[in-house]
Parts: sequence; structure tokens; C-alpha cells
Amino acid sequence: MTDYFEKMDENYAKKHFPTGSVFESATKTIKRTSIFSAVFIAVFDAAVLLGLVWAIGRTMELKAEGRDDMMGVSIGICGFLGVVLVIFLVLLWFIIKQTRKKRGDYVAASAKRSKLPESEIEEFDRQALASDCHILKLTAGLDRLLSTGTNKDGLLTRDYIYLADAAQTVIRVDSLRACCFYDYTYFVNVGKRHKTVHCLAIYLLASNGVSTFSDTTKKAGEALMAILKERNSQIDTNGGEVLPEGRKMDEYRKRILESHI
Repeated sequence: MTDYFEKMDENYAKKHFPTGSVFESATKTIKRTSIFSAVFIAVFDAAVLLGLVWAIGRTMELKAEGRDDMMGVSIGICGFLGVVLVIFLVLLWFIIKQTRKKRGDYVAASAKRSKLPESEIEEFDRQALASDCHILKLTAGLDRLLSTGTNKDGLLTRDYIYLADAAQTVIRVDSLRACCFYDYTYFVNVGKRHKTVHCLAIYLLASNGVSTFSDTTKKAGEALMAILKERNSQIDTNGGEVLPEGRKMDEYRKRILESHI
């Protein structure tokens, strides 16, 4: 089990949470990503703007030459480029706004997503750097490399579990009602065909309806189920079976929540 769960130590804390806060570190990670995205979109917007200026100039030339047969196409190109420019300018504005967020903004967003008071999110943040916090290493290899989480590892504190999902969901362990395997899919293009890729994840569901999931290996997921069951015997693991996305997952979620009303 130590292969998947390590205890928090000073070296790990200094490397991943140098300011002493999970949310402060997440803020910096998101800000770096946002700045990179903003630069990329700004360059793209500049290219679209140049294209629009050229298209407008060309339209004016066609009008001066009396080439009415081409005016419709030229105006259509101008309109298309104008719409693209507006869409990506709005996207750029949202990304820039993201870079201005501070730790408190992420704490508030986490509290809203987790359906917990901000005081509990702050308590989780304090417990996260304690020596009894478990570092959850659920993924390995390419899955770990491609993780979109604000941190590559999840955290299991005295009272909370955090899988480092993009929404920074925090769940009280004593409110957990399900911890099971979940299969989700996405599509990739292989030549001229679409290929379905299946991913194994661990799915958590709390009594307040909040859920989150993270990619996992089979052994790491089983180890997490075991340690959580030790702390909360009410957790359902679906017998260790993998739930497919879609109707069966929806039915499972509904059944678990209704059984604990």
C-alpha cells in the first residue's frame, strides 16, 4: 500500500506547496497555464486581425473595380473572420480574468463546488500539510503525465479527501457513500477513423451529492477503497466492479443517494 500512499513530509511539502497552502500552489499552477494560453490566443487573435484587415482591404478593392460577383464571397470572409476574432477576444478576456484570481477566490470556488463552508476548505488546507496526511499516487506513466489536475497527486487527510481535480473538490471522508471504479471514454482520430479509448477512474460520491473522479490504476484504486472502508464502513465499492459511464452510472448514483436519505 505504501507504493500508492506516502505520508506527507517536509521535502514533499516544500516542493509542491512551498507557501504552505494547497490552494496557493494551485493558484500559481493555474496562473502559469493561463498565461501560456493567453499568449497563444493573443498571437492567434493578432493573426486573425491581420487577416480581417486584409479581407476588408480586398473587399474595398473589389468594390472599386466593380466586381460585384465576388463581393458576396469577400464580405462573407470578412464576417467569418470578424466572428472568430470576437469569440477569441472574449476567450482571451476570460483567461486574463483567471490570472487575476487569488487564493481566496479558489477557496470560495472549492467550497461552492464541494457544498461545504469555506471554513472546512480552510481546515482541509491546514490538514493537507500535516504529517498524517496521505499522498495519493493513483496514476502512473502516461496517465500521470497527461493529468489535468492542479497537482499530480491526491491527498487524504484526517477528515478529507481531495483528488486534485480541476474543480478542486474536497469531500469529507465521513460523508462518503461510494468509492468505486468507473470507466469513461473519449475519442481520438486514427487516420480517417475514430478510436474509442477507455480510461479507468476511481469515482467518489458524497451524501450531499458531490462527486469527483480521478484516473487510477487497478491496484491503486483497490488500495484506496480499502483504506477508505477502514475509516467509513458505509462506503459502497460496487463489489470492486467497474461501472460504465452513462445510464448504469446514473442509476448507481441515484440508488446510493436514495439509500442514505
